Amino acid sequence: MTDQTRILLVEDEVITASSLKMGLESAGYRVCPLATRGDLAIKIALSEKPDVILMDVNLAGKLNGIETAKAILKSLQTKIIFLTGYHDDEIISQINALNPLGYLVKPVSAERVRDILDEHF
Repeated sequence: MTDQTRILLVEDEVITASSLKMGLESAGYRVCPLATRGDLAIKIALSEKPDVILMDVNLAGKLNGIETAKAILKSLQTKIIFLTGYHDDEIISQINALNPLGYLVKPVSAERVRDILDEHF
């Protein structure tokens, strides 16, 4: 892991997002501007080109996290860790089809995210 590892956090629960952002920044990761909706996540991803995206599966707005991830992966070679409140077989199979670094069932701590990141960066 280096200070240059950029993370895009896509999460519409502000408390969860703030907690993850603080925990990741304190570990030396650079966190891009927060995205709370899929369309915003796509714009930020294309401009910031993050190394990793923490993607909530259930987002407010027209695009869910899986659809948002598919759109981003058409343009960028980035890694994704999905965050979900549901442990549903259909959702898990859609997530696995995108070959993510992993998925975490909420509630998610910054430590759990860092454990996955430390394995890969």
